Amino acid sequence: MMKPPIASASKTIHTARALVCLLGALTLACDHHRVEETATQELRFNTGARTVVEIRVDDGAIEVTGGADGYVEVVFTTRARSTDSTRARSLLQNARAEATQEDDVVRIRAHSASNARRLGGSVSTDVTVRVPSAGTDLELDIRTEDGSIEIAGVTGSTVAETGDGRIRLSQVDGTTRLRTADGPITGKELTGELDALSGNGRIRLDGSFTQLRAVTADGSIRVVCQNRTRISSDWSLRSSDGSIELSLPPDTNARVEATSGDGQVVNHLSRFNGSERSSRIKGEIGTGGPFILITTLDGRIVLRDS
Repeated sequence: MMKPPIASASKTIHTARALVCLLGALTLACDHHRVEETATQELRFNTGARTVVEIRVDDGAIEVTGGADGYVEVVFTTRARSTDSTRARSLLQNARAEATQEDDVVRIRAHSASNARRLGGSVSTDVTVRVPSAGTDLELDIRTEDGSIEIAGVTGSTVAETGDGRIRLSQVDGTTRLRTADGPITGKELTGELDALSGNGRIRLDGSFTQLRAVTADGSIRVVCQNRTRISSDWSLRSSDGSIELSLPPDTNARVEATSGDGQVVNHLSRFNGSERSSRIKGEIGTGGPFILITTLDGRIVLRDS
C-alpha cells in the first residue's frame, strides 16, 4: 500500500550567476554567463520494525546517516546549470526527484533532465537521508551512476555502488558490500562483514571484522584490524597494482599466504610460524584457522601486529 510522506514537500529556488573575465594587455575577453538554479525538497516517512531504503541517483552524491527516531528523512538538492536563467529553469523543471513508501520500503529516485544536453547545461541531484540507528531491521540499497557515497552511524545490511566516485564509511555495523568503478574506498570504526571492490582507487579500512574481502585493480590497500576482530571465514586482499598492508590483533588465529609478483613481503607478525621468502610467505598465525590470501602483482606486502 502506497503511503504519502507525513510532511508536505517544500521547495526553494535560488539563482547564482558567475561571470569570469580574463584581462589581457590589449584585449578584454569574457566567457558566457553560467547560471545555476537550485531546488530543495524535504520528505519524511514513518518506519516500523523493518526498514528498507532504496536509493537510485543518475548524477549526484548520496549521504546516509543514522540518528532518526522512527522515521526516514529525505532531502533532495537539485542543481541545474546553463548559459541563461531560462534554460537553467527548464532543466530544473525537467529533473525528477521523488520518494515514496510502500509497506516497509522507502524508494528514493533522482533522475537527470532529458533535455540537458540540448540546452547546453547539466543537472545533478544530491540526496541526503537520515535513517533510524536503532529499533529497526535496516537494509540500505544505494546506487548512483556518478557521485560520491557517504554512510555514517548505521547498523544493518548495506549495499553501496557508484559508477564514478569515492565511498566513505564511518561507524557502520553489519554486512556491507561496496563497489566503485573509479574512486577510493575508506572506512573507520567498522564492524562485521565487509566486501569492498574498486576498479581504480586505494582502499583504507579500520575496524573489527569477521569476514573481509578488499580488491582494487589499481591502488594500494591498508587494513587495520582492531582487537575485537574475530576471523570466522576466509579473507582475501588483492591489488593488481599497489602495495598491501595488513595489521592483525596479536591473538589472531588463522592461516596466511602472501605473495607479491614484483615486490617484497615483509612479515612482522609475532605469532607466525611457516616459510618465508623475499616475495612470499605461507604458514599459520597462532593455532591456525580460516585462510587469509594476500596478493599483489606489483607492490610490497607488509604484515604486522595491530
